[in-house]
Amino acid sequence: MKNITGNLATYLSAGILLSFGIIYLFRNSFMPYHSAAVSMNWSQVDPATRYLILALMRAASGGFISLAFAMIFMQFKFTRCQISWIPVLILIIGTIAMICISYATLIISLHTPGRPPVTEAIIGEVLLIIGFFFNRKHVQKPGSL
Repeated sequence: MKNITGNLATYLSAGILLSFGIIYLFRNSFMPYHSAAVSMNWSQVDPATRYLILALMRAASGGFISLAFAMIFMQFKFTRCQISWIPVLILIIGTIAMICISYATLIISLHTPGRPPVTEAIIGEVLLIIGFFFNRKHVQKPGSL
């Protein structure tokens, strides 16, 4: 039996991380919610601060893209082998990322006029949990090789 729901939920969650990563990697200025948070346009920000912000965005993008590829690879491997520790590891690494993203966006939401994409991180975590439970249903039983 195929694990369509587990695969789809995990791949969509990884897709959220990947999209954040790609956006942060290729943006030449900060995001609109960053602008609202500091109440400045990109051109008003000191050049040294602009480089700092872009560097932080690039560093964050590397983490998002790496995690997304790790999750995609592990889900692909799980589809082939149903190794019991893979769903747990996907859930752990994905949850760490989503908690960190949620924490960062919450700081901006609570302390600045900026409105970052909080909902996407929550959706990503819900998808991870759904993927975990459906993946666990398809774990290979001991001795059934």
